Amino acid sequence: MSVLWTGFLEVFQIGLFWITQFYGGHLASAIISFSLLIRVLLLPLTVRMTLRARKHSRLVRGLQPELARVRSKWEAENPEKMVQETMAVYQRHGVRPFDAGMLKGSLIQAPVFIGLYRAVQNALATHSGTQGFLWVKDLARLDLGVAVLASALVGLGSISGASQTQPAWATILPVIASFAMAMMFSSGFALYLGSSGLVTSLQGLLVRRVEARAEATI
Repeated sequence: MSVLWTGFLEVFQIGLFWITQFYGGHLASAIISFSLLIRVLLLPLTVRMTLRARKHSRLVRGLQPELARVRSKWEAENPEKMVQETMAVYQRHGVRPFDAGMLKGSLIQAPVFIGLYRAVQNALATHSGTQGFLWVKDLARLDLGVAVLASALVGLGSISGASQTQPAWATILPVIASFAMAMMFSSGFALYLGSSGLVTSLQGLLVRRVEARAEATI
């Protein structure tokens, strides 16, 4: 298993290396292009996952009045009975409290994220002090401006994919997390985060388009 994992990580490192060579050794352009490419290739999966998550959210939201009645009736008197009745509500309507399919999709994406992270960090370590981008002289170092730019792009993606019922904290949390990671790792890694945010914006537009088409056919 360790051999397979090592080989998987090397695929990302080799891919980033060749794209860097294509750009004449300009690492920033390679990181942005490689990140965009990987995220675009994942779009069929991520769009499907997002549509599934939003559908599940709508179904669960439709059960809230019935679930509220169960809680008000049994929560204080018999918590165990409340759990049983709650599960019975979900079963009657054919809805799962948690969608295992979405969890599987997230687990599939995790190795890709790790592979990109390792490839970017290894490339930055190799070219430390020799690669810059715009006002940044060294991509291996932290930069507040790049971190803010990356977080703004992530925020744009978060907003574009947000549903009408999504709480504000769920939209803001990715922005905070991306800023923290950008300030924790490197400017080069922040370029990956910003590129990912751009693709997330495209994903949000695609999801809205699919949902609009589905509503038009009803």
